[in-house]
Amino acid sequence: MLSGILLGNGTLPATILTSLFTDSLVKEGIAASFAVKLFKAWMAEKDANSVTSSLRKANLDKRLLELFPVNRQSVDHFAKYFTDAGLKELSDFLRVQQSLGTRKELQKELQERLSQECPIKEKIVVLFYKADVLSEEAILKWYKEAHVAKGKSVFLDQMKKFVEWLQNAEEESESEGEEN
Repeated sequence: MLSGILLGNGTLPATILTSLFTDSLVKEGIAASFAVKLFKAWMAEKDANSVTSSLRKANLDKRLLELFPVNRQSVDHFAKYFTDAGLKELSDFLRVQQSLGTRKELQKELQERLSQECPIKEKIVVLFYKADVLSEEAILKWYKEAHVAKGKSVFLDQMKKFVEWLQNAEEESESEGEEN
């Protein structure tokens, strides 16, 4: 396919692919079908990293799902379609892009909550405790002596209830152990 070859050797910019997102081409399935042929030819000229890099530079990496009608715009559908067509590298790329996007959104939300001094620190510590990532001893030591001076009072206030609960639970388990 000539378009893929021209994209591969740099004669055409990747931005020409925006014309594939036309509603009529997407609805008829022409956009996805053409994209498969184009990407195969392009990857025959260049490696997958070069293709995905060009897609990123043209800001098309986040629009690949738009090659399908709205009711089929899912990562799973995209991955199956392109993997079946022999373009597993492209479906893997989209999966990575989607997970990076989700991760960035979560990081942004966490930063916002931390900057608003929401009691999220306690929730994170509780979740770590429940998942056995942090031990009871580590949390108590952190609370009593190993905390950083910056934000100390906020941290101590947020953790107070949880630490009291931990200490009470520890005392109860010790008293039960003495009874047995």
